[in-house]
Amino acid sequence: MGFNFLRGSTLERKDFELDEKKAYIEDFLYSNSINLIYSPPKQGKTWLGYGITTTLVQRDDVKGVFYIDMDNGLSSLKERSINNEFIVHPKIEYVSRSKIDCTAMEYLRMIDQEATAGNYKGYTFIFETTKDFVDTDSKSQSVEFMKIMMNIRDAGATVIIMHHATKAGRTISGVQVFINSPDNVYEMIQKAREENKLHFMLNVTHARTLVKDVGLTVDTATLELTMIDEIYATMSEYEEEFVRKGKEALKKNPSGLGQTELLKHIGYEKTDKTARDILEKFNDRFWKKHQEKKGKPIIYSVI
Repeated sequence: MGFNFLRGSTLERKDFELDEKKAYIEDFLYSNSINLIYSPPKQGKTWLGYGITTTLVQRDDVKGVFYIDMDNGLSSLKERSINNEFIVHPKIEYVSRSKIDCTAMEYLRMIDQEATAGNYKGYTFIFETTKDFVDTDSKSQSVEFMKIMMNIRDAGATVIIMHHATKAGRTISGVQVFINSPDNVYEMIQKAREENKLHFMLNVTHARTLVKDVGLTVDTATLELTMIDEIYATMSEYEEEFVRKGKEALKKNPSGLGQTELLKHIGYEKTDKTARDILEKFNDRFWKKHQEKKGKPIIYSVI
């Protein structure tokens, strides 16, 4: 055929010799995919992003991570101490809104201009958050944003988008394109927090690839990402609230509390069997009990 528009643009058999997707984080994150993670504000999406980043840069097949943060200011970033080891890692390029001389969307279009075939292969982009790039209730702005995400993926990259839930809670905010366009969409739920560890459940709400619900823990001191301890993954909201109040009460009383006093602080009577069972269930996990000698009261103290 003599049509110029066909030159180099039609499929050949060799085009289907695709690289196999790599499991960067088993069951959760695979190479060359678009992944959207949503939750209400202040639930720890940034810490999760840092944990994912430190995991990726340890891999030989990951060339680098571009963390495009249009959400957090410098003072907030300094509080997280990322100016020490995180941003100086040779595989991490951290882009802050405080350093660019254009709008977030204009910066995104610059990334899009270099999204040519294979140019981003081996790289991961983390975007935080959609609302800082576009009005997520605007269809035209949101469609442009997600089109650029697809261009970046098609240039070989892995894409992670941090997104917000609605004000009401556990529903993804914005227009339908944020559900339809990503390869995988996760609802992020923060579980009970302990000291410098944040526990998250990532529940699949939409998926095109073989991903599953996973639990992840981020150490906010080391930024290490690990699979969640089973005890946190299975805790109910009722148990999480119980544990939170119990730990708060014990921290305010470092010398310890008796069972009746502790239950009263949490909001239960000593005769409540369910409450006593929870105390026992999480003994040696969140608190410990000791008895000076037989006949003396049992005292609980925080671990």
